[in-house]
Amino acid sequence: MKELKFIKVLTQIPKSELPKIEKFLASPYCNSNTLLFKLFELVLPQIKSGKELITDKEELWSKLIPNIKFNDLKWRKLCNEFLILLQKYFVFEQLSRNDLASGNLLLEFIYEQRIEALYKSSTTHLQDEMDKHKNLSSEFHLQRFQFEKNLYNIQDYEINLESRSNIETIHKHLDLFYISEKTKQLVNTASRRQFVNLPIEIKLEKQIIDIVEKNDFLAFPEIDVYYRIYKLKQEKYSNKAYEELKEKLNNHLIKFSQIDGVEILKEVINFCSYQYNRGQHNLGLEALQWYKYGLKFDLIFPSNKFNPGDFLNIVILGIRTKEFTWTENFIEDYQKIIPEDQKLTLVTFSLARLYFNQHKFELVIEKLRNVEFGELTYNLDSKVLLLATYFEVEEWQAMGSLADSFRTFLNRHEKDIAAAKKLRYSNFIKYIKKLSRVKYQDKPAKQRLLTEIQESEGIVNQGWLIEKAIAI
Repeated sequence: MKELKFIKVLTQIPKSELPKIEKFLASPYCNSNTLLFKLFELVLPQIKSGKELITDKEELWSKLIPNIKFNDLKWRKLCNEFLILLQKYFVFEQLSRNDLASGNLLLEFIYEQRIEALYKSSTTHLQDEMDKHKNLSSEFHLQRFQFEKNLYNIQDYEINLESRSNIETIHKHLDLFYISEKTKQLVNTASRRQFVNLPIEIKLEKQIIDIVEKNDFLAFPEIDVYYRIYKLKQEKYSNKAYEELKEKLNNHLIKFSQIDGVEILKEVINFCSYQYNRGQHNLGLEALQWYKYGLKFDLIFPSNKFNPGDFLNIVILGIRTKEFTWTENFIEDYQKIIPEDQKLTLVTFSLARLYFNQHKFELVIEKLRNVEFGELTYNLDSKVLLLATYFEVEEWQAMGSLADSFRTFLNRHEKDIAAAKKLRYSNFIKYIKKLSRVKYQDKPAKQRLLTEIQESEGIVNQGWLIEKAIAI
């Protein structure tokens, strides 16, 4: 049965928001249709409990209006009104979280209605809010521009032409908003060109960069930082450009808004990871340090919004840089924010990788031997890890048995795995079995196998195989 849209929306809203929505719908000022509140109250207990929801429209109608025959047109109209009201709540809630935007709307209202008794107190209050919320962002300059424009109207500068007014300040913040936002969006453009190879054309791109470079806009970190990230991408990830950016971030990153801070940190970490993968292994530690900075200032999982990619990247970097104790503490501390349906997989797999690199092979076997992960990639990589562990502890029978079952698994899931990906895993199985046999053969045979592994273009965990081939 097709899911009702308003129910789908309600199930995607955090449960903490539901009591506030209830109050909003109960208010006669916000909602004049009592049926909408009754409809919400009808589905609320089921949404809170997570039990199976009533999705049959006629059944809902009979519970909502028991003495009136179902009318599809009226039902659709009621559902549409409910969705519109929910969206009004979203706007109301978002506005209540933005003191500067709501303050500017207040100034617009009292000016339009000529409520002169509130002119001074409202402008003073919003000025104080501006000082309190000041940060390095284009959004701040946008709100400051709106404030100065409202102030211009309230002070009647349009009439008093002899006054210098605040026209220069209006233009200053309008310029800063436009240039900082434009530079930020150019970073986004450069990323898409670089990673997706899209031929994106942006009008005024060269002109904006020229304006930034030839005027005093680089004195503003909210422009300077994004400009440097843009140049970093344009210059194919120059280390010199990175060092200059790093110096700026050490001085100013904490002053950015959280939203901008998250994005800026992501760009820096991407640079360090990219360079690490190109052989500059010292930048692996740099990436981990940026992650630590982000964790300290709530820029990696802002407000506990979990991202499995960042979690795994932190674990991998911690292992690569041999910060084993810190990494284990990280897994322990941050597993509490992992959604329940992902927690077992991520924690088990992360600890297994950590223990493997600590040579705690018995703990790896304990973690992985009887686990089948629901997500295919974790399932594949865990089998690779367990195979490598059996090799390390010379459990040849267990290794051979797992290798055979792994190959069967790959064949059984052939439709779910890309051919090139399947080949990489199949090659790992082939070469680890060869390594286990060549261990007892002559030196020329060992050298031939090492060369074969080194020259192969598609093997999972190739570095470990080469390391083992050299060691035997």
